[in-house]
Amino acid sequence: MKKILLFSLGLALVLGACKRDDDNDIEVPDPVITSGMVVACEGSFNQNNATLHWLGDDGSVRNNLFQAANGVSLGDVLQSYREFNGRGYAVVNNSQKVEVVNPSTFERIGTITGCDYPRDILVINSAKGYISNGSMAGEVLTFNPGNNTITGTIPAGNGPEEIAYNGSFVFVANSGGWLQDNTVTVINPINDEVVATVTVGDRPVALEVDYQNNVWVLCAGAVEYDENWNIVTTSAESYFAKAHLCLVKGMVDHGASRKEFVAFVDLCRSSIEVEEESDIKTFFVPGEGKK
Repeated sequence: MKKILLFSLGLALVLGACKRDDDNDIEVPDPVITSGMVVACEGSFNQNNATLHWLGDDGSVRNNLFQAANGVSLGDVLQSYREFNGRGYAVVNNSQKVEVVNPSTFERIGTITGCDYPRDILVINSAKGYISNGSMAGEVLTFNPGNNTITGTIPAGNGPEEIAYNGSFVFVANSGGWLQDNTVTVINPINDEVVATVTVGDRPVALEVDYQNNVWVLCAGAVEYDENWNIVTTSAESYFAKAHLCLVKGMVDHGASRKEFVAFVDLCRSSIEVEEESDIKTFFVPGEGKK
């Protein structure tokens, strides 16, 4: 099972308690943590040692948040952590559950069960959420965030992974799991029917919705083996390898400016003398550096 380190979106945490100065009889407020991030640690397989930690922008650290708040371990293999509508959702893969917590205190609000291989979670409103589930032929489970119960099942591809919502449709990256896949399942959230299956690159694992509600797909790629189970690598002289060198140089030397980055990569790629491969395509997405 792959090792991952996940970072959630920043959250605001206000500690409103006050303490009294015995000498001067003056109420002094505790320090306020204004922003930071939750660090999700997967833990070791079958060791039941998944953990959540807080890293504040002010340098403060709070360790093992769930166990400190609830007196029990979070579970075995923390796959992802998300926050929606004032609740935190910790998807604990090998414990076959999702722990629902207060994102300020990390006290348990509830537990979602009925999933045997959960990977990611999405909540689109107060009445509906989705959980990707399955290591091989997969599915997407619908659930009610109000009572944390599973309400239905939607077919997906092999090893459904990350889920995203662009305001109109729900997108599920089918990573292949223990098999192979190269598709994204598109779901209509009104009736929970699959409206499309889009072919992308091998092993799509992550999705991102941009400001125009376009959905970008990150594909890990498939590992190819020869007849002796040696990994087949890409030649350093191939167009694919040289184009990626252009990307690296562009990020290192021109990453602060989107305009300069795009111009450099275009020029660098146009100077590659070998022919582009027909069985693999390279795409570049400019960063959000200085305009």
